[in-house]
Amino acid sequence: MDYELERRYFLEKITDYCRALEQPAASIQVAEKARVLFSVTGRPFDALAWVDENNDLVCVTTRTCEMPEAPFDEAIEIFQSTLQICWDHCVAVCSVDKRYELSMAIFIGGLTLDAFEGVIFNLSACAEEIEKNFKTKKPKKII
Repeated sequence: MDYELERRYFLEKITDYCRALEQPAASIQVAEKARVLFSVTGRPFDALAWVDENNDLVCVTTRTCEMPEAPFDEAIEIFQSTLQICWDHCVAVCSVDKRYELSMAIFIGGLTLDAFEGVIFNLSACAEEIEKNFKTKKPKKII
């Protein structure tokens, strides 16, 4: 099997899906011969076509906006709340600097426009919920 050819096929498919979204993606770029970078309603996304002898999936990732630091006890509450939101949305989460990266994967066999659009919608909703939740906490100033 020619994995490079298959990867290029799915990169083209992802690019087509980005254009076909209900709110079409902007700034669509293919990067590193395995990623499609794009934004939907101002939120950045990264779709990685992970196709090789061991893997056959597309991993879509977005991130929250940067969040100001909070006192330790509030930061723990915010993190626990964030983990619960991600659990509810079935989204993988990783803390990076002052924001969270959120990811979901689709197996190649299930990569349809509806599935791709569902992942974009779900990741966006999860990120928005985390950002909204953080804003309602209004962290105290650290002195």
